[in-house]
Amino acid sequence: MRFSAVLFRQHIGFHFKKHWIIQGKRVPSETGAQAELAARGIPVVLDPTELIRERREVDLNLKVVGQLPPEVQLDENHPLYKQEPCYLYGDRNILLEGTRQAQVLLNTAIYDELPLKVEERLDRTKIPTQLDRSMQQSVLAALVFDTEQVKVGIVKDPERPAYKFPRVYGISNERRNRLILSKLVTHCERFVGQEVASNRKIIANTHFIVPITKELDRIQFSLKVDSFITSSAPLKPLDNSVYRPQDQTLPDIFPVKQTVTIPTTHFYEWQTEYPISRQYRFSHPHTVLLHCAPESVENMFETPVTDDQKEARAMIKAFTVAAARARQLYGNDVQALPAPIQVQVVQTDSQWFHFGIFQLNTLDLNASGESAGSRNLWFRKPRMDLYSQCGYLVGKPSLVDYNRDVLRHMAVFYGSS
Repeated sequence: MRFSAVLFRQHIGFHFKKHWIIQGKRVPSETGAQAELAARGIPVVLDPTELIRERREVDLNLKVVGQLPPEVQLDENHPLYKQEPCYLYGDRNILLEGTRQAQVLLNTAIYDELPLKVEERLDRTKIPTQLDRSMQQSVLAALVFDTEQVKVGIVKDPERPAYKFPRVYGISNERRNRLILSKLVTHCERFVGQEVASNRKIIANTHFIVPITKELDRIQFSLKVDSFITSSAPLKPLDNSVYRPQDQTLPDIFPVKQTVTIPTTHFYEWQTEYPISRQYRFSHPHTVLLHCAPESVENMFETPVTDDQKEARAMIKAFTVAAARARQLYGNDVQALPAPIQVQVVQTDSQWFHFGIFQLNTLDLNASGESAGSRNLWFRKPRMDLYSQCGYLVGKPSLVDYNRDVLRHMAVFYGSS
């Protein structure tokens, strides 16, 4: 009896084996890629052994050379210790009185609408239907179809504070905010065109530090900006003689002090930090994009954070960016700025959006406001929601009450010059 090769059902295994043998004898054809790379001066390595490094044996024997250094104690001998305390405002801090307290703290006049030139551009801006539909699909892709599955925030019932709900898995708030803002920026670049987008740069997770002295109190703002859009030219400042901030009176928050709910510390470094070099072409601040997830901010007294307090947070971050840039340009002793610095702000929790514009006219926060331009300006828009519901409804991915004005405002902000 003659023995033959074992064949699988329908001869699939035999076919694959013979196919690999035949394909292995093929000679690669010349594509001209090597000659093209050589013409452009790009080196080509033909022998892979030239790039393969020899495997090194890892020595797993650990040698103890001494004890660990002692832990640095937070006392008078600490290198950052200062005898005079400092109010340190960080990313998790919230002002008790919200924007009223921020007005007094930053010597700022508030306007309940955006500047006239921005409002006129908003009226003229029309988002194409195709781009608007693409944005709706991007919202679903960022907030519904993303594959991240982590434990989201703990759900609490005010009527039953001790009851523990089962933990829910889903997309984290930080990732939701990052995705939705990146989608908005991408669609803004498509709307304004390459000519404008080439003059913008986006930097993630930048840190700003600005120390100020007001009424014998030392105050330091040490804040992070989640996404920082810079430009090759500064934003054109507004005319103070038109808006006349000196005619507005600051609110009276007595008996509350302007630094209430800002913690104090004796360990700090009294310096200004702007993360971009002055020689860099795209060093001018343009727009700051901020995340405001529920777990990222909290009141000192464990009360719910209000929309007014969230707006004050955006207002202070815009001031910090503008003040750090002013110190970089004009020195640490500058008071009245030779040219105002304007910064746009977009703050979101992936559903609601705050749009605002801050113009820094002076770093003299004790100014009485008798002369023109002695106060800073803050222009704001009411909170607007991108949608009312976004998720699976009756088993179908749904985006309910989509608001196209959010993309329109973002496009106008991104295209401002």
